[in-house]
Amino acid sequence: MNSKIILALAPVGGWGKGKNNPLTPEEIAKEVIQCTEAGASLVHLHARDKSGQLTTDISYFSRVTKLIREKSSIIIEASTGGLSSLTSQERALPLQNQHAESGSLNMGSLNFMDQVYVNLVPDIKFWIQEMAKYKIKPCLEIFDTSHIRIAHLAIQEKLIHPPYQFNFVFDYQWSMAFSLPLLQVLVDMLPKNSQWGVVFGNNQDFKDHLKSILLGATMVRVGFEDSTICNDHKASTNLGLVEEIRKEIENLGYNLVSPEEARKILNLR
Repeated sequence: MNSKIILALAPVGGWGKGKNNPLTPEEIAKEVIQCTEAGASLVHLHARDKSGQLTTDISYFSRVTKLIREKSSIIIEASTGGLSSLTSQERALPLQNQHAESGSLNMGSLNFMDQVYVNLVPDIKFWIQEMAKYKIKPCLEIFDTSHIRIAHLAIQEKLIHPPYQFNFVFDYQWSMAFSLPLLQVLVDMLPKNSQWGVVFGNNQDFKDHLKSILLGATMVRVGFEDSTICNDHKASTNLGLVEEIRKEIENLGYNLVSPEEARKILNLR
């Protein structure tokens, strides 16, 4: 049994101002540093502006990562995703950040809430090339079984290299609905030399996170981007989510790893 779990944090939601959403670089960095001390070892960040919207201005993003790195060794994952009208080139701008070690790589398009989340195969290949340029390890985000087929294509074309890191994304509106049989199908579809984690949208508790760990997940994610609900009550900060899931993970007999241990598990530079 793998007893080591990477706890990922997605601290900033997509709804802009309000709802206890940290927005300023200082607010975001403060919460990330607190969450690192509480057990998080990777943080997933988007480039957002003062109102919380996705932007091509990465000065805020750079400020956030600088403040985080001054007091925390947490792994910084730059996002190339998010519903927006940005081009594939503009979505890749956060990869230029000097502190980014991991990059989220969406492996296909889907109906996402009331929009189409567009991730074309040529764009996916472009993002892979950008990650290679900046020596960033891709985390392959899977919203549908067909996305694993695209991942196999990238592997066959030697665009990405083992060990592979996958994230299965469940329960966002119109994305895959979580079930253990479906999770097992997804795991069985993975290429050799793969490890995987899970992301849950709008979760009300951490039951499915724990079920995934028991099935072999090496990484689970919490944070205001996914849900502000912590076992049926609203968390006032990301720290509350991290502290609560840490208790449940440890009660299950697993341990959270440090950022340094997580780097070894993920084979980061």
